[in-house]
Amino acid sequence: MIFLVVVFMLTVFLMFRNKEVLCPSNIVFGSYFLYFVFPSILFYLLEWVGWVYVLPWGKTNDWSKLSDEAVLSFAYVFTLFFFFTRFFEVLMTQTSAQNLLQRYRVRPFMLFVVSALILLGAVYFFQVTGGVEAWFGNYSDTYLENKKGYGLLNFLLIMSSNFLAYVLGYYWRTQRRVSWMLVIFVLLVLTFCAYIQGVKSRIFYFAIFFSIPWLSVMRLTLTKGAVIFLGFMLAFSFAMYFRSNGFYSTPEMLLEYFLSYFNTIFLHDMILRDMPPDLLLTMSYPLKKWLTFVGVPSEEYLHDISRWLTSIYYPEQWFEGSATQQWPIETELYLNYGYYVFWVIPIVVYSLFICGLYSLRYRFGPVFLFIFVCELLFFLSMFRGSMLQWIALFNAAFYALLLLSSRVLFVRVNNDE
Repeated sequence: MIFLVVVFMLTVFLMFRNKEVLCPSNIVFGSYFLYFVFPSILFYLLEWVGWVYVLPWGKTNDWSKLSDEAVLSFAYVFTLFFFFTRFFEVLMTQTSAQNLLQRYRVRPFMLFVVSALILLGAVYFFQVTGGVEAWFGNYSDTYLENKKGYGLLNFLLIMSSNFLAYVLGYYWRTQRRVSWMLVIFVLLVLTFCAYIQGVKSRIFYFAIFFSIPWLSVMRLTLTKGAVIFLGFMLAFSFAMYFRSNGFYSTPEMLLEYFLSYFNTIFLHDMILRDMPPDLLLTMSYPLKKWLTFVGVPSEEYLHDISRWLTSIYYPEQWFEGSATQQWPIETELYLNYGYYVFWVIPIVVYSLFICGLYSLRYRFGPVFLFIFVCELLFFLSMFRGSMLQWIALFNAAFYALLLLSSRVLFVRVNNDE
């Protein structure tokens, strides 16, 4: 069954893929490649060569023991999301990325000012969450525990540094004369932000946002796709080594870590085994989180489906360190929309939303392109989370501020300049 689904996903993508790199249908395939195709192939390759596991906990996820329902539910959601997003991509008109890149330039001085402000915020965050002794003495525990109470500042730093990486890439791509002093300063700011924000995901996100001006005009080929995947694996391995304080120190250990990290289908299989399908069981969780901001208390583990399920299945992770396992979108659909036929409705709605942004991404200036890619990456994270995330409210407010201030950072130029 797993082999057939892998072949099906690869065939569908190769036959119908969008040649543009940054598009919703490619994100759908990318997610299922990372969390289904790649780990399943890796598992069976290791089984074939008689791999002796070197990590202390040995073989944690056995793909041969997955239920057919779990495998088929992944195939079903992949099919719906891929074909709906691909249909809407074709249906909706688009404009050229080259026109956008020719029309706008970055103001170098304002790039320096924005970088300096982000650096000040990052230094303050670094100090109030433990300072040098905590961050360099016990990075992992400091990152997980010491951020409590500084969620808003952490959110602003994450989004602002993502935007800074994007503006640096746009500056590099469009400016005729680049100030190397300015580039080095911005890179130092981004390095410091990556360190205090978790390294592993930050390197990936910064690389994506910096590369947007090139990715927007790049045509997707199989060779380029393979290079992007290998680059992601290398960056992921480096970041995991750093974040684990050197625990994953050999290629063998990192290879096995991929199997334990891309584990969402096993989490979904547990729910299929233990819980019946339900209607709107966890849809109120984002609302409960929003109500806490106006003084209505609720338990923190009831603010997100993955937090709730982690508190049930991995209580030691949640109650001791507030760490979470990430359940896939299939689990939310199963617990909130009942039987499989009803899953089509939310998938169509979300596909329309993300493809609507896709059709507008080059029409309203560089900031809107950044917003589209942000939502595209949230779309990627949605496949191991929830369609409606409480953070969406803050994202919208941040986007509004960026749109209001876009003229300060970007200047429009004549096409013949």
